[in-house]
Amino acid sequence: MNQRREFLRNTLSLAVGAAAVSSLPGCVFESDQEPQSPVAVEPGKPLPWINWAGNQHCYPSHRVSPANEDELVAAVKQAKGVIRPVGSGHSFSPVVPTDDTLLSTDLLSGVVAHDPEKLQAEVLSGTRIHNLGPMLHALGQAMPNLLDMDYPSLGGAIANACHGTGSNFGCMSDYVVGLKLVTPAGELLECSAEKNSEIFHAAKTSVGALGVIASMVIQNQAPFELTEVNRIERTEDVLDDLDNRFARHRHFEFLPLPHTELCITMTTDLAKPGDVDQGEDDPMAVNQIKDAFDATSWVPFFGSRIYEGLINGQLQDSLGEVVRSGPSYRVLPHVRIVRFREMEYTVPVEVGPKCLREILALVKSKNLPMPFPIEYRHVKADDIWLSMYQGQAGAAISIHQFGDRDYKALFAEIEPIFWKYHGRPHWGKLHTLNAKGLAPLYPKHWQDFQEVRRSLDPSGKMLNEHIRNIFVA
Repeated sequence: MNQRREFLRNTLSLAVGAAAVSSLPGCVFESDQEPQSPVAVEPGKPLPWINWAGNQHCYPSHRVSPANEDELVAAVKQAKGVIRPVGSGHSFSPVVPTDDTLLSTDLLSGVVAHDPEKLQAEVLSGTRIHNLGPMLHALGQAMPNLLDMDYPSLGGAIANACHGTGSNFGCMSDYVVGLKLVTPAGELLECSAEKNSEIFHAAKTSVGALGVIASMVIQNQAPFELTEVNRIERTEDVLDDLDNRFARHRHFEFLPLPHTELCITMTTDLAKPGDVDQGEDDPMAVNQIKDAFDATSWVPFFGSRIYEGLINGQLQDSLGEVVRSGPSYRVLPHVRIVRFREMEYTVPVEVGPKCLREILALVKSKNLPMPFPIEYRHVKADDIWLSMYQGQAGAAISIHQFGDRDYKALFAEIEPIFWKYHGRPHWGKLHTLNAKGLAPLYPKHWQDFQEVRRSLDPSGKMLNEHIRNIFVA
């Protein structure tokens, strides 16, 4: 058994024992669990659609799955009521739900054309990112950067300005040099910086409010190999050296462990000869950390100290480095099989450390039920109208809660800190801002986007309740 699993087993055993010793008679830990799936299939009702996180659902009366461009145009033209496109269903916010027409892009998958000289490829919008890597590799291409997990569809990642990390790398939308958009009226538009340019700039991050993207032309590079090294470090040491870390490495991110002084760092650089995998990345490890937290945090007066002591005392001694090396499309993403809910805001990069420190201090002072690691990444500035990085480099800070726990109270405690630092919420993740609160965050292009949206969709065919709330209400 590798060091990581051995550590987690020992930690949990110690935690349970400590809780038993320290507990008082009559004290009972009460979980705030909620069901993994919010709805059940009911005879006589339309089949429900449920997102990956299990926190969004709907009962679409019509489902369509076009397999090519012509079928997509026909499906949008004939759609009844509000139409919403869906890829893999990895958005946490209610961008998808509609009880009218749900349009799945599952069958719109693959590379339809490529340019070996420009290193560009036209990719259908429903293509899953985990399938795209090998496809591009076979063509002598690779995306310069990827998300930290590769389950979403490319169209969904573009619509929400999803991103990886690295001070010299933009979000996924930044690599789009052309696209084909099926408007709500069923018109197929070819868009680029030279053709239908305003629609192009709006559609590169549109949250699916302008129609349905059929395909995108992506600017790639030649295939390359990376080596990622994961270590346990002290959070304050990393924050004090943060600019250097991001400047020194092709990709860098770190994950502070709430209620402790420690974090996990991930440095990723071009592979060197002889780089090989070392250790094993355990995607279930976070469940063991949760169990240790549950077994100690409820203990009166001493619970948080017990947990922090276990993590601080055991983690650094028992967990060695984990190294992953190989093709970029295998190293950049990570396995995500533990269900969670997520809120992410991007704040100006210069205030990122201050914002993070305030969040960590709040979690500790209020003993908030949050053992799930926080994620901290940098993304390069762009001029995509509704990208979270429009006009400014951003520090993306992600807050998670386990899928069997109520996230609402936790996120409500933390979200005002993001507002204080003028944070922009990730379109595909949970937040409570509406159009009135969002407009001031995008002073340069908010009205430009609204004009394009109204011109393409005057009747609100793409507006479910949430899309209406963030763009109209």
